Amino acid sequence: MKWIILLTLLISSSVASNTNDDYYDFLQPLMVNLENNQTNTNTNRQKSLSKFKSLSYTAPNSNEFYYLNYKLMQEFQHLHFHIKIKESNTISEKKNLFIRDKNIFIEILNSIKEPSFFTLYSRLYLETLDSKRLKHGDLMKLYTLANKNKQPYVQLLSYVDSLNQLNSISITDQNNLHKKLTLLLIGLPKKQQAYILRLTALQLLPLYDKDSIEFEFNKLFAQKSTIKRDDILQILNYKDAELFKAYLMKEKRSFFEKRVFTANMKALKRNDIAMILSILYMQKNNFIEARTNIRQTPRNNLYSPYNPFSTSIELNNKKIYKKSSSLRKFAETMSRLEKRVEKESTTARDYYLYGNGLYNKSCFGNFPLSSVFFHHDNIYKNTIPTTCSLEKSRNAYESALLKSTNEEFKAEIAYQLLKVAFHMAMINSKNYSYSMTKTLKLTNKQEVIHFLKLSRSFIEAVKDYQSDYAHTEYGKRVIKESILFTYL
Repeated sequence: MKWIILLTLLISSSVASNTNDDYYDFLQPLMVNLENNQTNTNTNRQKSLSKFKSLSYTAPNSNEFYYLNYKLMQEFQHLHFHIKIKESNTISEKKNLFIRDKNIFIEILNSIKEPSFFTLYSRLYLETLDSKRLKHGDLMKLYTLANKNKQPYVQLLSYVDSLNQLNSISITDQNNLHKKLTLLLIGLPKKQQAYILRLTALQLLPLYDKDSIEFEFNKLFAQKSTIKRDDILQILNYKDAELFKAYLMKEKRSFFEKRVFTANMKALKRNDIAMILSILYMQKNNFIEARTNIRQTPRNNLYSPYNPFSTSIELNNKKIYKKSSSLRKFAETMSRLEKRVEKESTTARDYYLYGNGLYNKSCFGNFPLSSVFFHHDNIYKNTIPTTCSLEKSRNAYESALLKSTNEEFKAEIAYQLLKVAFHMAMINSKNYSYSMTKTLKLTNKQEVIHFLKLSRSFIEAVKDYQSDYAHTEYGKRVIKESILFTYL
């Protein structure tokens, strides 16, 4: 994270010029290259700490001591922000080692009888990042040690302390904080101002609901110096359309909220908002709203080489047709079919086509990008929109099967139901103690076959299909060609 290094501007009043944006040299005689902020291994850090402790007794004012102080502090703050951004549930061992070593570092700094500005600042800064309340006496002592060029860093410390005391994200509280922020930013270069704003976003994260759009956008603002369009789409991939719409329509924003909002929205292209809303509404099967939004962006219309209302022996229904299908046409047709299936007097064919559309917009069908911005093979990343569509498609297919009187058509419908049952079983595969649940990919036939053998309930469904439809021409083709019957 490029921005965190700026917060160690403690020794020198000026930044040495360097072509590497990830590195600022404040100990100019040493010219330390930190290689893109890469942290040491735990073993190397232990050696550095041991040497740093020894130097704190023998040479606390030496260049070597200040170099280690700078290097260790930079590493600890890098790990602090890395853990905070990653929310650390999956890196607990790394977090525990970080806390232990950081506390050792702070103890060494605290043991120095006559601290310099840098050593005192290093201790107070790391403690403040951990939301420890800044003592007035420590702050006053730091002021006495600071020359004119170092005053902004004392103000930064005071500002972070104020951030930590904030217990709400109300506009009033944020605007009060903005007054202190304005004083801090006066006279600083624009890049330095941007880094402090990103620090603000990170420190405010705990005050937001983790499932909210605000949390995601603040986190992105903290992480990225340059926000890209794909970053926004990744965040919104499974977000609720109404929540995103409410975020866009919010009438009052604090100074800081405006900065975050503007930075994120600048990354989008013209007409992206309507396109995003149309896809999010498609994800929730709200075809009327999807149609309304996609009509506003005729040039952003998505196209697929596959017919979203067609089926094939292949599980994903990917069969090339001469004419491509567009998202707009798909949404319009689905909204019409939805009206028909709401009337129980409709035909088996309408139910079947509606079920096909629902199936094909899931990650297992031929037009998943009608409902998500990014499609993954790994099933666990797609369970939210997939489950929503598969359950409704199963209901539609069951209605079609009840209304149909043609055996060949029944075999076709029943095979689609078998596909739905298979994918629903995959989504719930943890129930079958399958050790590769999170890596099971639809493109790996051996893994699929292995999974089939483990799913007893699905085996029974396959046998039922074979018993009921083996006499039909379509059923014979399915049994011969479909991967679902390969293991039999």
